Amino acid sequence: MYLRPVTPRDRDQLLALLQRIENFTDAEKQVARDLIHDALDRPESGYRCLVALDADGENEICLGYLCFGQTPMTRHTYDLYWIVVDPAQRRRGVAHRLLVAFEELLRQTGGKIVRVETSTQESYGGTLQFYKREGFAPGGRIPHFYKQNDDLLIFYKVVE
Repeated sequence: MYLRPVTPRDRDQLLALLQRIENFTDAEKQVARDLIHDALDRPESGYRCLVALDADGENEICLGYLCFGQTPMTRHTYDLYWIVVDPAQRRRGVAHRLLVAFEELLRQTGGKIVRVETSTQESYGGTLQFYKREGFAPGGRIPHFYKQNDDLLIFYKVVE
């Protein structure tokens, strides 16, 4: 497995990957698609992606990706928008490797805080456990944010 910034040749694989993510709603998939397009087509948007790949001969196989951007009106805070891993590649450390690479990139560029927003839906239980394992701290909760009984959870991590 290796990681690198997203390039236009990754677009089709990333869009196909999103279709295989069972706990994303259609609206979430659309937002994720929009951010991929912005990262590739509109660098001024500030959205960026890292991809995790395996090589199969001359072909690169996308295992997952991470999308992020600097939080508007901050000097060193970044929003982590998505970590998406192919369901067939889970439990291989892909998300962890993407997060480690992202944190290293932030250290190199002066980033200090990572902020994540996520849902309390049962299908996001693994996501919540991942952030806790990776050292993210709770930063806030807004009840019924997404819909009735689906709260917004905010986590953050100081990158040193």
